Amino acid sequence: MARFFKAAIAASIMVSLASPALGHHALGREAPMSFGEGLISGLAHPVINFDHFAFVVGIGVLTAVGQASKFLPVWFVGGSILGTVLAVNGMAIPYAGWLAHFALIAIGLALALGYKRLHAVDIAAFAAAGLLHGSVYADAVVGTVAHSLSGYLIGFAIIQALIATGAMMAVYMLWAGDRLYANARIVGGFVAGVGLTVLIQTGAAALFPLI
Repeated sequence: MARFFKAAIAASIMVSLASPALGHHALGREAPMSFGEGLISGLAHPVINFDHFAFVVGIGVLTAVGQASKFLPVWFVGGSILGTVLAVNGMAIPYAGWLAHFALIAIGLALALGYKRLHAVDIAAFAAAGLLHGSVYADAVVGTVAHSLSGYLIGFAIIQALIATGAMMAVYMLWAGDRLYANARIVGGFVAGVGLTVLIQTGAAALFPLI
């Protein structure tokens, strides 16, 4: 448990020091207006948004630790694409940002507490988490034309699948025996720390907006 707290503290420090300048945009806060710009924006999103990157890594690690199907991250990616499409068409999920932060904390705790087997309800949870994240990050393409949205969705799907699958395969190749759950707990502490820090930052911004 000491490792969990150390990882959570380290994650909190990293997120606190990260610059929020890019927000949800990879193009200097400009919405993409071509297929290429949409593709770049989609590919960059999980990278420039550290909390989303942490979540996708957590998805991959939990898939491996939970002894689930290697295709389980597809449910998260599919949910995120659906969430984006719904939000772009005016059907954004209420309080999606807040719920996504809580989901990030939940996946961190699942790893930190040694959650070992995933079931059907977990698959639904993966899809729901993706739906929340897609709804949140759709603001990067709201108001864009159809081909830039297509590029964004393709890039968004590709990068999330690569990160989650890469994390999952890294666990299979590098961790074995007792190290599996010990290392997973460290990752869980890190992911939960990111979620808690972003949740606090969001709450502070809501209570004390910049004038």
